[in-house]
Amino acid sequence: VVMHPAKWPRDLSLWTGQIVVAAAAQLAVNILIVVFLFAVGRGLSGLEGLRLHVSPLIPVALSFMATPLSRLVSDPDKAEAIGRASVSEIHPPKAANARPPETTSDEMVRVLLDLPPDADAMLIADALDVALQAPDGASRLRDLEALVDPMDPDRRALREAIIFWATDPRWAEADVLPGAAESAFSFAGNDPVLLHLFAHRALDLIRARPGLWTSFPDAIDVISRIEASSPENLQMALSALAAALEAAAGSD
Repeated sequence: VVMHPAKWPRDLSLWTGQIVVAAAAQLAVNILIVVFLFAVGRGLSGLEGLRLHVSPLIPVALSFMATPLSRLVSDPDKAEAIGRASVSEIHPPKAANARPPETTSDEMVRVLLDLPPDADAMLIADALDVALQAPDGASRLRDLEALVDPMDPDRRALREAIIFWATDPRWAEADVLPGAAESAFSFAGNDPVLLHLFAHRALDLIRARPGLWTSFPDAIDVISRIEASSPENLQMALSALAAALEAAAGSD
């Protein structure tokens, strides 16, 4: 939850059975790892005849603190830069082979386009929130659509961030930018990982908020993105999303 908050919806109504199962599996795996390591430690201490008089609460406390501490020390400079109140203050390092800047007069858009390929998508999503909810946010989204190639691997983190932002219930429910989810779908391109990310998050959102279907791509466009060579789980996710969109449109 701390390392990947986007995977766990803040709205309880968005917790589908699939998300609950994933959360339970994650919790079970972590418990098994802790139990296994405790067992290894007890076994080694028995073989060596070693007994440490340490309260079990100490290693338990260390286990609980490890994840938040890891998050705190996870590239703090980048987190501070991208998480500023104004995205225009971000100054990411330039790559040696950086391409010339695209034509845009908007400083926020230029900053987003100049972000390094390895930038954290969730932090970019926070910056996007500032840029797209500010005045002229719609024109910034149009600039990004015009300047970002949906198959550009160097802009994959930015494309992923747009998907995170557009399918986040906090922004989507307010319908800050009508059509944002449709734009996010186009940014996914033919990347199977990004398409699956969009389909998974969009499906949860449209099931919980059917009235938002007008901001999503048409069901026929979603179906058209399915290819025979697509992974089976992606085909199923896109088919389920298309069906949910048709149902939402028919209910209005």
